[in-house]
Amino acid sequence: MGKVEGKGAGFSRERRIWMVLSAALLTVLVIVLFQYVHCGEQLAEAKREGEALQAKLDAFQSRSVVPQEDAGQLKEQGFSKLKEDLATDLMQHRELIPYKGVLGGTMGFYSQKDIHVLTSRWVLASFEDGHIGGHILLEYAVSRGGAIQWKVISAYLD
Repeated sequence: MGKVEGKGAGFSRERRIWMVLSAALLTVLVIVLFQYVHCGEQLAEAKREGEALQAKLDAFQSRSVVPQEDAGQLKEQGFSKLKEDLATDLMQHRELIPYKGVLGGTMGFYSQKDIHVLTSRWVLASFEDGHIGGHILLEYAVSRGGAIQWKVISAYLD
């Protein structure tokens, strides 16, 4: 038998090229889809790890650094949450910051998250004016009446 020629006989060269290109494109799409799904899984895992780390950080930051005997006395003086109470008081004392603001900014302690109670005597806090910032180490004491006295130990600008 001879060669069959005509429109319906076999695949033309152009049609074979399109089939190969379509198969290659489909392969690339499958690979990209697989990578997309895999990246989504990695992102979800990273979010879970981030949430777990944040929970550990929150637990660490909220732990009490005040000895039990001092904590009882402070509660009697009206301090329910020493860390928050110290931070709230400190935020009202921007005069403790030994630097002036720049470009019209006012130095202050603007976030309780940036105020860390280190021990039953010391606090480390960040301050800023919207343009520049720094850190300050303070000593604190609570009087019998519940007033907090602050003393600057050291400070520096970033």
